[in-house]
Amino acid sequence: MKSDSAFTEIEGIVGRCGRRNAFLGFAPAYILYATSFADVLDEDTGAGYQRPRDRSHSMNFKHYISQPDSSTIPLTFNLRKDLKKHWCILPSNRNATLRLSRTVPCLAQVDCQHRLGELQDEDIPLAFMAFIGLDLRSEMAMFTIINSKARGLSSSLTDYHRSNLIDDLAAEVPELFIARRLNEDPKSPWFRLIRYGGKSTSGLKRKTSLRMMQKAIRRFLNQTRYLQTHEPASLLTLLLDYWHSVANVFDGEWRNHRSSLITKGVGLYALTQLLGTVVAKFKDRELTEAFFADVLTPLKTQLDWGTHGTFSNAGGHKGANEAHATLKRLLKL
Repeated sequence: MKSDSAFTEIEGIVGRCGRRNAFLGFAPAYILYATSFADVLDEDTGAGYQRPRDRSHSMNFKHYISQPDSSTIPLTFNLRKDLKKHWCILPSNRNATLRLSRTVPCLAQVDCQHRLGELQDEDIPLAFMAFIGLDLRSEMAMFTIINSKARGLSSSLTDYHRSNLIDDLAAEVPELFIARRLNEDPKSPWFRLIRYGGKSTSGLKRKTSLRMMQKAIRRFLNQTRYLQTHEPASLLTLLLDYWHSVANVFDGEWRNHRSSLITKGVGLYALTQLLGTVVAKFKDRELTEAFFADVLTPLKTQLDWGTHGTFSNAGGHKGANEAHATLKRLLKL
């Protein structure tokens, strides 16, 4: 391996991994750390796709890899097309040489963020594989395939990746399409309040997760078969009107969601089921925000959404079903 202030050269081989071109090599950990980056999802801008690094996970790996007789599977990177001016692969006597810029990190970390995260000063040699020229969509798909069952990886984050990889999301996974729209539409009461599993400056304000919202909508669809007679756009309008009415009727609970169950699993699922009940009972009525508010208002004085209130002992799907039954009984539906 050669290195100076401008670039680093790593000798290795080029071949095929499945149907993708890849470079295989070995390099000290500090070199791989300095020439790579993790593209962490920023929920505020939508840029990136990985979860934030868990420092304790990285420290545990550093401790392990520093022990005698330790080893690990190869780290996985991608040499991105849009960074091509900062890297190249040259023929060499043995097979190939990877030349990397020392000033602009150009190895995108696909499966190694936590292993490499605390090795910036370590010269421990590590094996690595770098896919050659995957575009961002393909890289994200590769990350999802490798990590979808990984311990600690948010299910909402894999759902988010999946939503970016499906061409016609509204037709194929309508509940995921609607869940994302609820979070990304500025007119939605859920705007930027649904966690995707990345990092965000407004993280503490998030009320629920993408996975939970998606599951709530799926329960509604199974309950009503709504999309057999309506388009996804109609469902989005229905949900926007309904949740606006929920946020207005229970305004205090909605604002102080950290001490309320209204947007936790039990509240989210029970209120979404309640919407299904209302849709079925009043199918001949115009289901507007004002109508939903009239339906929900009697509940304001009949139950307590606090963490020590009416549904404090309700848990899981069974608890949500029981909470839904309570809401129906109070409204005489």
